[in-house]
Amino acid sequence: MDEGAGADVRMPLSALGPVQRALMTVHTAIGLQATLYAIAEGVTSSTPYQEVAVTVARQAYAAELDTIAVVGSDEVVSGLLNTSCGRKALEEHLKGGEAWGSLRFRSGPETTAGITTVWPEFVPLDVPDAWLPHYELNAPLYAPDGELVGMLSMDQPLGGRIPAPWVNEIVEVFAEQAVIAILNARRHEESLQAMETLEREKAALHAAFTEQCARETHLRSETRRDPLTGLANRVQLRERLEELLAAHTPVAVVFCDLDHFKQINDTYGHSVGDEVLRVTARRLAENLADLACVARNSGDEFVMIAAGVGEPDAPKLMQRIDEAFSAEPVETMGLRLEVSASLGLVCDSGDPEGAASPAGRAEELLDQADREMYAHKRSRASVDHLLTLADIP
Repeated sequence: MDEGAGADVRMPLSALGPVQRALMTVHTAIGLQATLYAIAEGVTSSTPYQEVAVTVARQAYAAELDTIAVVGSDEVVSGLLNTSCGRKALEEHLKGGEAWGSLRFRSGPETTAGITTVWPEFVPLDVPDAWLPHYELNAPLYAPDGELVGMLSMDQPLGGRIPAPWVNEIVEVFAEQAVIAILNARRHEESLQAMETLEREKAALHAAFTEQCARETHLRSETRRDPLTGLANRVQLRERLEELLAAHTPVAVVFCDLDHFKQINDTYGHSVGDEVLRVTARRLAENLADLACVARNSGDEFVMIAAGVGEPDAPKLMQRIDEAFSAEPVETMGLRLEVSASLGLVCDSGDPEGAASPAGRAEELLDQADREMYAHKRSRASVDHLLTLADIP
């Protein structure tokens, strides 16, 4: 068929206004589907064609292409919208017909397998350039690298005649805009996917980091806990004491040693001895929870650190600790064992003048408290010995 037979070949100035307004709408649309609808509506407002469909490959070289924007009659919209076709079928479809510049005009009633076609029924004009029911104008959408990214399809021109050749130029402009929209949408989608991937990787790294921190915290805690009693061990004891001394906080250090613990172990076995240590540790932790640190130093030795405690408060602190040890007998394996302890207490005022390093001062305080405790134990042993001699007739 003769392209634009009997029609003008020059674009009238009156056509520029609708094209400019339509392109402004296209450029302000957000998202692929909205942009392609703006393009389809731009074709209908800028050219005689009243039925326009846009088919697009959402991903590069996708095997399937989807028709996602259709403007026209209800019959055309319902028949074409959301249909799909294979890439090979679309390429075969575009090979047929007559070349109108970059466009393809199909005038025959033949259909291409795999391509959905809707031909509205109408009575054509009885003129040489009449638009017939099986006519179809397509604009292939090619990316700069030659990929077929979609197709713009036109039908049903107003007036029932084949539009003038200048109309094809307008269609080509909108086809170019469709290609840009498709490629931009792909880039946007790729950016979103990349961001989602980064977010997933970030979340995975954060989870791994959190897990590692928790593991390290757990390991750090485990290396600073006495496995038998759950109290702080000597490592944590030294760290806490050095922290308080470095901050020049007044502290009281109390060294405790269970009385006659060796006898308990020798008489009843280590399992009973271990239970005595566990029960004692639990009582100390419960009754002295306000202290800065309650630790098992080794064997049957316990050490308590009280922050903000000076010499005037020492007697009251010693009484609390003594009561925690001897509150009631330890019951285990049918036994009721009385538990008491020898205590040794030393205080540090926290005065920074002339003070040794925190580590050095901590060592001194622990040694002094240890000596005080053993002095107390020897004193109690002497008293017990004198009491025993007094019982001899």
